Amino acid sequence: MSSSDVPYDDGDSDEIEPVDLPLNVVALEGIGRRDRYGPLLIVILMGSIGLGLMLVDFRLGTLVLAAAAFTALILRAVLPTRRAGLLVVRTRTIDLVTLAVIAGSLVVLALITPAQ
Repeated sequence: MSSSDVPYDDGDSDEIEPVDLPLNVVALEGIGRRDRYGPLLIVILMGSIGLGLMLVDFRLGTLVLAAAAFTALILRAVLPTRRAGLLVVRTRTIDLVTLAVIAGSLVVLALITPAQ
């Protein structure tokens, strides 16, 4: 049995069938909670602050939300896959491109929004 095959019991038979897990799940096997959730919690905290600020000042809140996406981009780029925790969604390249597009779009949105 390879490292990505995990026994699965469907309850109907006595045989155990291997199940292929995604590589990001296998990469997080044996990682502690702090390492798994830490980077994501930082981004979620920043995003929550940004969403709260949007109620007061939309432009500032959007910029803080863009900063949260940019922080996720930096953490995903710098940390190894096993330490990036739940920021790992797909391959590093796809994650970085997606986060860059999100952060850039939020900055553009903040800049084109008229001041109040």
